[in-house]
Amino acid sequence: MSKLIVIGVVLILIIVGGVYYGYYYFSTGNLNIYIQDPPGNLQNLKIYLTISSIMIHKINGSWITISNKSITVLLTSNITFITSARIPAGEYNEVFLEISSAQVEMGNLNISAKIPSEVFKIHIINGMYLKGGSSESLLISFPHVTFANGEIIISPSVTAQVIS
Repeated sequence: MSKLIVIGVVLILIIVGGVYYGYYYFSTGNLNIYIQDPPGNLQNLKIYLTISSIMIHKINGSWITISNKSITVLLTSNITFITSARIPAGEYNEVFLEISSAQVEMGNLNISAKIPSEVFKIHIINGMYLKGGSSESLLISFPHVTFANGEIIISPSVTAQVIS
């Protein structure tokens, strides 16, 4: 009789584990985030952004944190991977990047750049629908750099789009 109990408990544990894994797998998807500066935009400048937080906005109104780890990236015309996360399935329309610093290298000079409000609230062109068990990739295309009143200003007009 005790063998039947052990077998029954093991079967229940396998079923519960399978249901939990299935629910988790099919109710979430994987999101990869990439960054790129369009070719010709840098005008021989090297721009380093330190991103301290990445969040994504679900259409129902909630913000989901993707990363709170500081990531420093060099903006180039190459597509650069910055992070990935497993998030709930659903429709998303914005990405939020909190920037802790922006440095511009001009020859031998390193200059701090100004980012209005120190955040980028980025619209996802045509939105993104993440299906449970699937994977999507977002490409964030970076802004224009302007020189005004002796300051280097990074424009907050950033967009994101789903890429394959």
